[in-house]
Amino acid sequence: MKNELVKQSADLLDLINLVRQDIPSNLRKVVNTLIILDVHAREIVADFVRDSILSEKEFAWESVLRFYWDKDKDNILIKQCTGLFDFCYEYQGLNGRLVITPLTDRCIMTLTTALTFRLGGSPAGPAGTGKTETVKDLAKGLACRCVVTCCGENLDYAAMGIIFTGLSQTGFWGCFDEFNRINLEVLSVVSTQITTIQRGLEFGQKKIVLIEGQDINLVSTVGIFITMNPGYAGRSELPDNLKALFRPVTMVVPDLQMICENMLMSEGFTEARVLAKKMTVLYKLSKEQLSKQYHYDFGLRALKSVLVMAGQLKRQYSDMNEAIVLMRALRDMNMPKFVYEDVPLFKGLITDLFPNTRADRVGYEDLNSCIIDRLESENCRHSERDVFDKQVDKVV
Repeated sequence: MKNELVKQSADLLDLINLVRQDIPSNLRKVVNTLIILDVHAREIVADFVRDSILSEKEFAWESVLRFYWDKDKDNILIKQCTGLFDFCYEYQGLNGRLVITPLTDRCIMTLTTALTFRLGGSPAGPAGTGKTETVKDLAKGLACRCVVTCCGENLDYAAMGIIFTGLSQTGFWGCFDEFNRINLEVLSVVSTQITTIQRGLEFGQKKIVLIEGQDINLVSTVGIFITMNPGYAGRSELPDNLKALFRPVTMVVPDLQMICENMLMSEGFTEARVLAKKMTVLYKLSKEQLSKQYHYDFGLRALKSVLVMAGQLKRQYSDMNEAIVLMRALRDMNMPKFVYEDVPLFKGLITDLFPNTRADRVGYEDLNSCIIDRLESENCRHSERDVFDKQVDKVV
């Protein structure tokens, strides 16, 4: 395991060096995804070394999502705990992968356990904690298509029946976002529809009757997941017969520092751990000390946009100090949205976190010359127009 950890760390550094180079955009997305997955694999092996995990029967190994090639079946098998799943071979494209944190691991383990018992999964928690994204990322791992449906009061039992019919016949996963926004009388009928699908899966049926008088095919890879945000008004409580069909998992605020560190590494930063700490502290202090404005956002989405810009700057100025690159990205992405009173405070925070670091603003010479040329041409045009107007006035 120690040798494996050394090898994985070296491979990870090679990928980070590769992503800094001038490579095609598709290859860059591939390398970004590989870095995110390899960081998680390295952390697993590091935990094994730390805890002296020596046997494949240990729970630490059994609880990991593992991929095997079965020579007898000539197919890929996926195992986690007592669950055994087939690889679905659904083409996904280069759509990126989620940064895997310990919270994500625990959520995925709950969802795969639910699938083992032919039940659904029900992540619940505040907005921005990764409920839907975790379900989608697990589907990507199993190479299964996940169809997300945003629920509301306008969904009735007939519309839900059509969606369930499509999922059953294709074997795709269905993730129903904000499921408890559906009206209570509709939920009771939906409970019967989901029960029909789950019973069919449990008994290995090839066909089920989901809509009256119609036999539909049932593909065994189908999965139904719901996400809920219990804190908002206007959300109905799920009936008990519907609750029993899903395994609940509570999602909390994600580990922003770990996510920033992984994403900085995938963008080519070698000092990712130190810079991620500074970045998350800056956003935490900004959220606490700056004025409260509707357009201020110091959450995960704002962090991601800064990280993407930092990666672009890193590739553009590869010889520049990484702290200066991140400081520039944080300043340029955040300063334009602050009100006048908050600017000095934010400058003070960023100076404290990046001491003895000076990031001069970059002049865009090409853009400036284009603007000057345009203005000069406009002025010439206006002067010619004035001369023409005067001549017309004389004639008139």
